[in-house]
Amino acid sequence: MRSLLAAALLTAFAAVCGAALPAGAAQRITITVPSVDPDQGAFFIAAQKGYFAAEGLEVEFVYAGGGVATPGLISGSVDGSASSASALTAILRGAPLRIVMVFEDSPPYGIWASGDIHSLADLKGKSVGIATRGDTFEIATRLALIAAGLSPDSVAYTPLGTGGTGAPALASGALPAAVLSPTEVVALQDQGQLKNAHMIADFSGRVRMPFAGFAMSEKLIESDPALVKKIVRAIVKGARYEKAFKSQTIAIVGKYQKPVAHPHASEVEYRYVMKAMTPDLTFRDDLIASDLAVRANLIGLAKDQIPPVDKIYDFSIVRAVNAELDAAHWKPIP
Repeated sequence: MRSLLAAALLTAFAAVCGAALPAGAAQRITITVPSVDPDQGAFFIAAQKGYFAAEGLEVEFVYAGGGVATPGLISGSVDGSASSASALTAILRGAPLRIVMVFEDSPPYGIWASGDIHSLADLKGKSVGIATRGDTFEIATRLALIAAGLSPDSVAYTPLGTGGTGAPALASGALPAAVLSPTEVVALQDQGQLKNAHMIADFSGRVRMPFAGFAMSEKLIESDPALVKKIVRAIVKGARYEKAFKSQTIAIVGKYQKPVAHPHASEVEYRYVMKAMTPDLTFRDDLIASDLAVRANLIGLAKDQIPPVDKIYDFSIVRAVNAELDAAHWKPIP
């Protein structure tokens, strides 16, 4: 039902965006976001602080996962998507998309386990709960296993869906381990559901991979570079604000949350985002390559068929925007 509603919203927004605008009116754009938390803080800040408006843009946020967002990007019914992991998989399969920003260089997840499992090596031959197959939970786990000298296929990956189902699976003994986000951990600890579990691997700062990015279509980048630069500039300003102002960022993100997240959970999430946020919203080619190798293997794509990095990521726009803002000595204000 949720995916059908999101698809209907995308169709409606496409119709609106295709309508003629009166002279002097703001140009309407549509951006999809998979969730409302500090990982997507730059987008909400750019809207609330008037950074989009300053570019002559009126933004509409559509709350949709990658399964809806990525087809929307490909069809042109949305202008940008924060579901960059889904876009990346589509690019590897030939979709004409580009990732133009990467906000974080490490995921905030950790593996929690029960019983006598105390290390990644202890997981060999056992099942690990993730949200969905091929998601960032699984990618991060595979990279962690590789870094530990273990085969990424030495464990079984069990999809549990979203909504904090990992802890109940641990508590009931249905699964020996699960990958959890920090906000899930805070909520589940408050509920007393992690009393018999412990973290065996913390990915934050240890697993390096592109996380929480922004994707756009090749067509839009090539046909309307001025619009693309306006969108990117507003988001970059939002990211700079997020770095500078913790309490204001949490408050702004909270305006979009229904229901509002637990205050402590938001602070924990913000701390992880700041720890992992990339200095200029770009990412290193060598770390991109290791991430691509894991993703390609998951979809059965041979190494020699992986596109060059510059055919997947285009950081030229965000680098130009950063240079301009630095030259102008632009600073966010509360």
